[in-house]
Amino acid sequence: MHKLIQLREAGAGIEEIGAILAPDVVFHSPILSRSVIGREAVARAMVGAIAVREGHYVTEMSDGKMTLLVWRGTVDGLPLDSFEMLLHDDAGLVVERSVAMRPFASLLAFRQAFHERMKDVLDPAYFALQSTSTPASAGPSDASRGKD
Repeated sequence: MHKLIQLREAGAGIEEIGAILAPDVVFHSPILSRSVIGREAVARAMVGAIAVREGHYVTEMSDGKMTLLVWRGTVDGLPLDSFEMLLHDDAGLVVERSVAMRPFASLLAFRQAFHERMKDVLDPAYFALQSTSTPASAGPSDASRGKD
């Protein structure tokens, strides 16, 4: 059983989680606008995530320096599945953690609950959403439509 599973099931805190992370660990999450970098920040994010959802790991697969974990549970009464890829260094420390979640409605509920818990811990930039919409007035230029 991966050390992360053991720690999470034991209700580990920031220091215990941090002990299995490399100093420059990178955490990629579908609910954040940018990656979290560094042992303490990633440990805080991981402990914060544990606090807003209920469930357990159901699958673990390891191959060399990569471990895949599947977690199943709930957030605010909604079903939530989480898929994690952990990459390890030669010492066995986690150097990268990437997470995917489903279904989308549950991901949104998780994001809201995580934001409420972590808004005073993580910089607001982690939660900022960038607009991808094009203003209504923006359209093809006259040159691109073949007019001079």
